[in-house]
Amino acid sequence: MSTILKTDTLKNVRNVSTVLYWACALAIIFQICLVPLIWYVPGWVEASSSQMTVSIAELHSLSGWQKYATMGVMMIPSLVMSYGLDRLRRMFGAFAKNTIFHSEPIMHLRAFGIALLAQTLIKPLAGAATSVLATFHRPAGERVLSIGLSNAEASTLFLGALIIVIAWVLGEAVRIDDENRSFV
Repeated sequence: MSTILKTDTLKNVRNVSTVLYWACALAIIFQICLVPLIWYVPGWVEASSSQMTVSIAELHSLSGWQKYATMGVMMIPSLVMSYGLDRLRRMFGAFAKNTIFHSEPIMHLRAFGIALLAQTLIKPLAGAATSVLATFHRPAGERVLSIGLSNAEASTLFLGALIIVIAWVLGEAVRIDDENRSFV
């Protein structure tokens, strides 16, 4: 009976991991398209502007180098998260192929945690740079440097750290398991 349960559990892990593999692929596409959606799709910004450090009207008034530099800076956190999601996707891909307690998926999990931490730390800095770039054309005294922080960033920092520690512990478990197997 326990063999049947174990087989069913592993099959479920593989099936769910396959679904999450594709969900991560969609999330990567969304992350890459997020900033262009803010700029070019009317109405989208009201749903996603709560963390923005400058107004949507200010962004839409930009042109030339200022517009593209601001878009580029706004893309940095999304690109970091896309990298993290790609590593998470690779981890789920390994799980879907029944590579579970091995160093490969653990390295992907650790890289995702690091990317989550990095994105969380970069996001306020990118927001500050965005506010400077978006108001650069204003006369002296009317330029803005704005940094936006929320409770969500603090929670995400702890989550990223938790993921890194879990990956570290799993890596040690795999190392000990490999060491024990070499004695037998």
